[in-house]
Amino acid sequence: MVAAAALDWRARRIPNELIGLGLVLGLGAQWWTGGVSGLGQGLAAAGVALVLLLGLFALRVLGGGDVKLAMLVGAWTHVPLLLHVLLFGALFTGIISAAFWCVHAIRPMQTAPRIPVAVPLAAATILATADLLPSLLPIS
Repeated sequence: MVAAAALDWRARRIPNELIGLGLVLGLGAQWWTGGVSGLGQGLAAAGVALVLLLGLFALRVLGGGDVKLAMLVGAWTHVPLLLHVLLFGALFTGIISAAFWCVHAIRPMQTAPRIPVAVPLAAATILATADLLPSLLPIS
């Protein structure tokens, strides 16, 4: 997540090789620790991320790398934790967006700035897996 965030911040791009490696390692870790059930949880969470974010990709709100990165988070976690990550990732993205707009209001641009969504998503993932985020969703 840190590598993806750094690359997204610098180049506004997340390489498919990084996503692919993370997906394989995440699902492998799920299988290793939880067997078929763990693998199912990882696949289910990755699928939920895809379904939830595909519409935002179609509307050009998110890039394809952002959707694939959310799927990577799902591969390493389970659906309830993924939902917390996505909720806080969206909140953190809103904060970063507001900061970008404030900066660009002072220094106008011809086009809207592209927000590096991997940065707030990485922060939300790290905080959620460390159990440092409040539970805002009635799920466990």
